[in-house]
Amino acid sequence: MLPTVLNLIPQCCVFCGDIKNGLRICTRCMDALPWNDAFCERCGQPVFSGQPDGVCCAACQQRAPAYAKARSPLHYAFPVDSALKAMKFRRQLMYAPAFASLLLPMLTMAFRECDALVAVPLHRWRYIRRGFNQADELCSELRKHVELPTLRNVVRLRPTPTQSGLSSSMRKKNLQGAFGVRGKLTASYPLIIDDVMTTGATCEHLARALLDAGAKKVGVLTVARSSTTAN
Repeated sequence: MLPTVLNLIPQCCVFCGDIKNGLRICTRCMDALPWNDAFCERCGQPVFSGQPDGVCCAACQQRAPAYAKARSPLHYAFPVDSALKAMKFRRQLMYAPAFASLLLPMLTMAFRECDALVAVPLHRWRYIRRGFNQADELCSELRKHVELPTLRNVVRLRPTPTQSGLSSSMRKKNLQGAFGVRGKLTASYPLIIDDVMTTGATCEHLARALLDAGAKKVGVLTVARSSTTAN
């Protein structure tokens, strides 16, 4: 069998293009990424490194989110923010396996009890316009390494304006009744997968829909987390 063109192209780092080590993210770029090393145990929000382990942030102490736990390996900062925008809006899907490789260790350590993946769904009209769902691309890459199904009956019931540029309160209002489960939910601990978590409004409403459909608890795993005090 003749080698395909893709097989002849050496794998390079998605950030600097280095092909020496054949890594999706080279060691130098890996060290330079904005790692989210200190975070709230509940919502995953970046916190001051001096906060005691196991202590939730002030927002979660005042009002705990619907999901049981959220994690994000990276801060939503350069070059991660630019890469995620390129993946989502310019179809640069070579970032999906690279970012999935960062999600995988956190999935196996922090969410080992999860029994299914849930890609944050797009409304069908937005999916038709975009041609893909970046969250689903991440799920597809993760499923190459873990034996977890992706739930396909979790849907966005109505089209909603993009969350970008909206305040926290507007984001929450924008997503009221946006998600639902068609038919029976076949997972007791589904794990929501997405590219970035900002205020958490999307994950909050999706988690509530999953809980209403019969989930015992819900987890959230995203590539990056922005710094915000809102849940």
